[in-house]
Amino acid sequence: MYSRKFRPSSVPHFFAEVGGVGKFFRSGLHIEFIDDVPVYKSYIVRNPESPDARNLREALEYLLRERSATVADWYELTRVNFWRDDLLYAYLQDLYDYFYGDRKEPPESPDDVPPPGYGV
Repeated sequence: MYSRKFRPSSVPHFFAEVGGVGKFFRSGLHIEFIDDVPVYKSYIVRNPESPDARNLREALEYLLRERSATVADWYELTRVNFWRDDLLYAYLQDLYDYFYGDRKEPPESPDDVPPPGYGV
């Protein structure tokens, strides 16, 4: 169950019929496919005015601005584990910069091993 602060429906275009970002988050950023991000970028670059590109941009901007999702929320959505909220939002910023900025390499998938000092 999602935290009280985060509701997928509050993310712009999450359930949109065309360009719905919920499907991208649940499948494209799912643990099994997270390393395929360059495939999605190639689509965004080829189709920058598409609903997919526009809606993803707005959704990422919203998440980065509001910071409403916790790592538990993100895990429930994608099955990808980030150990701290700051690591999740650093990843989302890198993802945004990769799709829409000047970042050349895709962001690294999160590590399965907790960072030093985790749980202390």
